[in-house]
Amino acid sequence: MNELFVIIKKELTELLRDKKTIINSIVLPTLLIPVLMFGGLKVSQMIQKSNQEKKVQIGLVNAPDDFKSLVVSDTLNQVTNYDESIDFKTLIDDGTIQSALVFSSDWRVRMDSLESSEVYIYQNGTKDNVNSRVSAMLEEYSARLKETRITQLKIPVEKMTPFVKNVVEVGEQKELIGKRVGGFIPYIFILTMWGGCLLAAIDLVTGEKERKTIETTLSLPISKFKVLMGKAIVASFLGFIPALLNLIGLILGLQFIDGIPEVITSALGEMLNFQSITMILLLLIPFSLFLAGLIIALVAGATSFKEAQSKASPIIILIIIPLVMALMPGIEFTWATVFIPVLNIGLGVKEIMAGTINMGMYSAMLLSLIAFAITAIYFSYKKFSDENAILK
Repeated sequence: MNELFVIIKKELTELLRDKKTIINSIVLPTLLIPVLMFGGLKVSQMIQKSNQEKKVQIGLVNAPDDFKSLVVSDTLNQVTNYDESIDFKTLIDDGTIQSALVFSSDWRVRMDSLESSEVYIYQNGTKDNVNSRVSAMLEEYSARLKETRITQLKIPVEKMTPFVKNVVEVGEQKELIGKRVGGFIPYIFILTMWGGCLLAAIDLVTGEKERKTIETTLSLPISKFKVLMGKAIVASFLGFIPALLNLIGLILGLQFIDGIPEVITSALGEMLNFQSITMILLLLIPFSLFLAGLIIALVAGATSFKEAQSKASPIIILIIIPLVMALMPGIEFTWATVFIPVLNIGLGVKEIMAGTINMGMYSAMLLSLIAFAITAIYFSYKKFSDENAILK
C-alpha cells in the first residue's frame, strides 16, 4: 500500500507543477457554474428588456377600425396600412415590416352577420418576440368579438363557460424543479470530469513517454499493477475534483448571486442537502475511475500527445448522447436504464434531487458503476502490461 501512495504522490506532484492543470482542474470548475448562472441570468434579463422595448412594424390589409385602435394603443407598434396584399415576404425579409395581417375583404359584413372569417398572418417563424406579441393582440381582439356576440345574442356568460378548469398540483415544488433542472447538473459534472480525466490520463501515460520517464517509473521495484492504479487514481482524482468544485460553485452561486427567483433558490437549497450531495458524489467516484481506466486503455499505445487525444476524444460522443437522452421527456429512471452508464447517472441525479429515488435502484446503479470501473481498470492493466505498446 505504501508503494501505491508513493506512485500517487509522484504523479500528483508532477501534475500540480503545471499551472494549466491547476487552472483547468481547480479554478475554472469552481467559477464555471456561478459564471453560467450569473451570466445566463443577466443575458436573459437583457434580452427580455430589449424585447419589451423593441418596436414592431406591422402591416395591415382590410383591418377593421376596432382592431386598428387595439394595435395603435400599444405605443411599441408601428402600423402601415396597405390597400391590398402585396409581396409581404420581401417586406419582412428586408425589415420594412416584421409581420403582416390580411383580413378578408368582407370582414365587417361577416362580423355583423355573426359569421366566421379568416385572417392571414405573414411572419418569420424565427421572430418569437414579434410573433408572440401579434398572437396576443389577435387573441385579445377575438375575446372582444366573442363578448360582443354574447351580448348581441343575449346569452348569459355562464352558459358560454361549460366548465372551469382548476389544476390541483399534488407534486412538491422540490420534485417539480428537481425533475426539470436536475438533468442539467450531471451534464456539467460529467463533461468537466471527462476533461479532467482526459488531460491527466494522457499526461500520465503518453506524456511520460514523450518525456522519456516511463522507463524510469517502470524500473522501480513496484508492480505494474500498482503503477497503473496510482496513475488511474490520480487521473480519476483530477476528474472528480472539478465535479466536486462544480457542486460547491452551485451552492455558493445560490447563496451570493442576486436575481435568482426565490422559488428556485429555496427549492434548490432544499435539494442540495447533505444526503443528496453524498449520494451524488458516491456515484461520481466510481464513474471517474471508470473514465480514467477507459482513457488509459485507449491511449496506452499512443506515441504522442496528439495521437492520444485523437484516440480518446471520439469517446466524448458516447458520453454526450446518453446525457442528452437523460434530458428528453419520457425517458425515466427504471430497471431498464439503471445499468446504462452515463444515462443512469443523468436520470439518477434527477431522481435524487427530486427526492424520489428508489434506494434499491440506486444501490444497483452504484454497484454497476463499480463493476464498470473494475472492468475499465482491468482492460487498462492489460494494455499497460504490454511492454511493446508502453515502451514503443
